[in-house]
Amino acid sequence: MAQHAEYARDLIDAVGGANNVAGVTHCATRLRFRLKNPGAADKERIKALKESLGVMEAAGQLQVVVGMNVDEVYTDVAAVPGVSALGEVEASDDDDASRPSTDTDMTVEDDTPATKPSILDRLLATISAIFTPWIPLLASVGIIKGVLTLVVNMGWLAETSSTYIIMAAIPTALIYFFPVLLGFTAARQFGASPYVGAVIGASLLEPGLVAISTNGAHLSLFGIPFTAQAFGNSVIPILLGMWAFGYLEKGLKRFLPKVAQFLLVPLLSVVIMVPAMMLVFGPIGFGIATGIANAYNWLINYPLIMGPIFGAFFIFIIMIGAHWVLLPIQLNILATQGQEFSLAAGGLGNYALLGVLLAVMIFNRDKETRATAGSAAFVNFLAGVTEPGLYGVAIKNKWYFIWTALGGAVGGLICGLANTYITAFAFTGLFGLPAFASSPTAVPYFIAVAVSIAVSFVATAVFERTRPRVSKGTEAVAAVPSGAAASAPA
Repeated sequence: MAQHAEYARDLIDAVGGANNVAGVTHCATRLRFRLKNPGAADKERIKALKESLGVMEAAGQLQVVVGMNVDEVYTDVAAVPGVSALGEVEASDDDDASRPSTDTDMTVEDDTPATKPSILDRLLATISAIFTPWIPLLASVGIIKGVLTLVVNMGWLAETSSTYIIMAAIPTALIYFFPVLLGFTAARQFGASPYVGAVIGASLLEPGLVAISTNGAHLSLFGIPFTAQAFGNSVIPILLGMWAFGYLEKGLKRFLPKVAQFLLVPLLSVVIMVPAMMLVFGPIGFGIATGIANAYNWLINYPLIMGPIFGAFFIFIIMIGAHWVLLPIQLNILATQGQEFSLAAGGLGNYALLGVLLAVMIFNRDKETRATAGSAAFVNFLAGVTEPGLYGVAIKNKWYFIWTALGGAVGGLICGLANTYITAFAFTGLFGLPAFASSPTAVPYFIAVAVSIAVSFVATAVFERTRPRVSKGTEAVAAVPSGAAASAPA
């Protein structure tokens, strides 16, 4: 029997049965259910299951936190008869129902009416689906770039050496060819052929086109004048283009006879979309990106405001899934400017949570809570994964959230004072250390990390040592000022 088979069956039953599951997928630590009738899910029962660390509704989904073994649990959940495992289904040219729901197709064929997610939920779910496959790779190449920068600064390797050039090609290629990668996942998410989407993205980076498309150059296409832009490293233009491509492909399939679709749909798609990217979606996307960059550059003029805000609250933005709106902007700024300020301060909330978990592990009076805090602290320290700590420990008492925000804010203030920034994207934690260490502002950044951990640790330790002792099993409703926070997962 599979290791998590019993939990999988109980979980599916608690969400309303297999017939209520329109689809299930997973991220780093969560199972993500799209339910036909969200009201049929019994959240308290889900929380009471031993392997559930927490449950929440976000991005139009019911999300169950199970921790680092989520891939094993997902496999067992997908094996439950009747469950549609959307994460393993490829889009079909003639069966729209076979692919995951998108922002243009959110309804479910069933007798039970589905609750249509809000526009914001649909936006978050769409951006998440587009970027999630690339996040581990972005973090990985950030580490490679950080290690290379460190060994060059230490004089162990020359930038002109073949070893450096070969290894540096990995992070450089991922960022430069991002339009190709996003063309694939965005086209798939918008219900179009991901392979055609990738070809559209690749066309924009063809060396001959790049040679004449330097920023600001005046070109013409079919006699139509336009100002060229370089698409390398870009994000927003390809997202807009793939959104339009989704409608274009559906329209072509609707009007072209079946016998002609095999050849004419991809042919007309690339012939229409590549010029449209140059004439329409490129200028619009770069205009949006320029406006965002100008607003961002204005904000970094006030680092004492930006640093504490991102340090205190970015971890909670991640918690509700809203970071998928900000992350593409941050990645675009990092790619185009070579440095990014808000991600440096934003990661300090993770370290502040680590301080909370360490204090709970040492000073909390409940043995089970200490064990949960210890394991959550380990994965946070190692890889920057926060869900086990947020849903397994912090959610038990609102003061844990307050101490997390306090530690992150103080660390963010230090980042603001020192104008700390990163030069490579990476997760927080031990694995991401080289990427952060390669920044010219690494010293103040690590001081901010230490202070964030220390402040939240001390605040939590004092809280744990001074609050009244409670009976076993009542940890979630401890007697603290103004009452405790929401109920904890059992």
